[in-house]
Amino acid sequence: MQKKISITVLLLATILASLSFSQPDLHAESNVPMVIEAEKPTLVPTIAPGETLTLAKVVAITRQNQPAITAAQGNVKAGESRIGQAKSAYFPQVNGSGGYDRMSPEGNIYGVSDDSAYDRVATGVNASQLLYDFGRTNTKVEIQKTNLDSARADLNFADDWAVYKAKLAYYDILKIARNKEAAAETVKQFEQHLEQAKGFFAAGVKPKYDVTKAEVDLSRAKLLQIQVGNNLRLARVTLNNAMGLPDAPDYQLEDTLNSAKFTLPFEQALPMALDHRPDLKALVLKKQSALQSVDLARKGDAPSLSGGAGIAYSGDVDTMDEGWNAGVSLTVPIFNGHLTRHQIGEAQANADILAANVIALQQTIHKEVQQSYLNLYEAEERISVTRLAIQQAEENSRIASGRYRAGVGSPVEVTDADTLLVQAKADHNQSLYDYRMAQTTIEQTIGRTQESDDLTSPAK
Repeated sequence: MQKKISITVLLLATILASLSFSQPDLHAESNVPMVIEAEKPTLVPTIAPGETLTLAKVVAITRQNQPAITAAQGNVKAGESRIGQAKSAYFPQVNGSGGYDRMSPEGNIYGVSDDSAYDRVATGVNASQLLYDFGRTNTKVEIQKTNLDSARADLNFADDWAVYKAKLAYYDILKIARNKEAAAETVKQFEQHLEQAKGFFAAGVKPKYDVTKAEVDLSRAKLLQIQVGNNLRLARVTLNNAMGLPDAPDYQLEDTLNSAKFTLPFEQALPMALDHRPDLKALVLKKQSALQSVDLARKGDAPSLSGGAGIAYSGDVDTMDEGWNAGVSLTVPIFNGHLTRHQIGEAQANADILAANVIALQQTIHKEVQQSYLNLYEAEERISVTRLAIQQAEENSRIASGRYRAGVGSPVEVTDADTLLVQAKADHNQSLYDYRMAQTTIEQTIGRTQESDDLTSPAK
């Protein structure tokens, strides 16, 4: 028994000695900062019925509830686990075994009821330790670290994209809400025109045509009001979905369509996009991982050195035999049917594909930045033009209404003037929305959706 104890102690000492070797830290280092987790609020943002939401709160709610971000976070956690899986080869692999048999002497067929039958037990522990594999395990770990960095970049991109869609939905509601106000004003104006037409007809000043024309105009204005109201409800559905809250209670939005001017020059935007775009970072990291896979494939023919030790007991319960083993083994691949050569070829081809995709994405980013700035400049010019058009249309509507009240104008003039005013207001609202959309697109294109306040100045 003393000998059994000494052998067991020897085996445990061997295992502990192998564990004491300097091994890489289980915590993966990352070159991609986890911006998303750091900026998320601790408490889940909620919406109170009737609450007025700011754009900042909409963004916070989106980051907390959007399933696409949650899925990307799951990919990051999976990547962390894959690093641990790759590092498991650094540590001893210990296995235990045991078995029990009820046996009878050879030639005895009576089985367990025979007095000559006896019990046989076998048990043992084996441990193995990889000593050196010419960098294969280390390369596998580095590949998984790079993949984790790529997953984190994908998470940042998922966050940017979710915020981008939420902002567009936010501004779309503001645009439609303004159009709804304009439609309501138009209904009131046509109601007044109808009352005037009825009064003139009753006095015998104007024909019945003026009354029916005013009734048709009022019906068309109400139809437009209904359509705009439904568009607003649809836009709320879109924003709720973008925030990840499809059953959100009724709320109001702070109007920020014309609250800030975008100030980042185009000359700074393109370098910033190439440096900050998380999807470009993720793709570059995937290319790096593919190149590391080429290095790993080249080590497919490298030998590996491992050590092992074990103890075993077997035999009758009362008279068990004991044994132990310890040693090292060297495995040298000689021929594997050209498998390594073809693995290298596949890995290199994958790396070449990703390198081409990186160049293609860089070109796409260049195009997106240019297009977004052209749209921004065009929308900015339209804002001033449509603002002036509203003033002109309001004056034209006042003149047409005054002429009709004075009995010298026609209902067609009134209808045309009011229609032009509604269109002028809609054009102005569209230009404000397009400016905000272009600004938001630039922020998403350059990877700066989380720092938009730094890129704007108060509107004049």
